[in-house]
Amino acid sequence: MNELTKRTFFGLLYSIIVILALQTYSWTVILLGVFMLIGLREFSALVDLHYKTVLLPALFLYLTSFLYHYHMHIDTKVIKIASGFSLLVLFIPFIYFIFDRISLSMLARLYLTIFYLAVPFSLALGIDSRLLLSVFFIIWASDSFAYLTGKNFGKHKLAEKISPKKTIEGVVGGLAGGLIIAYLIYQFSGWELMLKLPQFLILTLIIVIFGTLGDLLESRFKRIAKVKDSGNVIPGHGGILDRLDSFIFAVPFVYIFLLII
Repeated sequence: MNELTKRTFFGLLYSIIVILALQTYSWTVILLGVFMLIGLREFSALVDLHYKTVLLPALFLYLTSFLYHYHMHIDTKVIKIASGFSLLVLFIPFIYFIFDRISLSMLARLYLTIFYLAVPFSLALGIDSRLLLSVFFIIWASDSFAYLTGKNFGKHKLAEKISPKKTIEGVVGGLAGGLIIAYLIYQFSGWELMLKLPQFLILTLIIVIFGTLGDLLESRFKRIAKVKDSGNVIPGHGGILDRLDSFIFAVPFVYIFLLII
């Protein structure tokens, strides 16, 4: 299997898994949880942090988010207890730091990892599955349009030192692609997105802009770590962070936008 065939096959497989899993909330929780765990391992390696150090705080945060957003079927006391334990677990590293069990650098890297990965995936559990699937579709369309536009018309570099192939023309093409797929989703999918078309298009701009920044951010992390890919879990594509960098950075802003409107 040559590189192009491998990349196409596993890219389609990944997309199919995402689309099928996001049809129900239970499978959405499982899929995002798996993505988070793999992402934690990859990012821990990038920032030279022991994986197990960040695992427990991230899991507690994710579980608490699930209980909070699934509260209709769970006793309120259970949610309050889980929230208390999550806060306790999140503050334990500070106690370790007080007694010189971990360094300041490790403490900073630990909370960076939690904030960069555990928080976005936890917030994603509060977004409707159809809307979450729309986020994926918009990012995929934006990436494809950005690549094609940048390859054929790209002349002005966006951030050459971080990602040499990205161009301003590519970003514009990505914005156009995202808006086109968003319009098609809104008009023809039949999904109840609970948004008016102008709101959905504004949300699309947020997704594409912050998704692009997320791509650059992960490129920056990899450049510092001096690696090409975050991992190799998806043959031909690299690690899970290489596929989800845009999603991870865009989701918190999607969540905030949905709270505001």
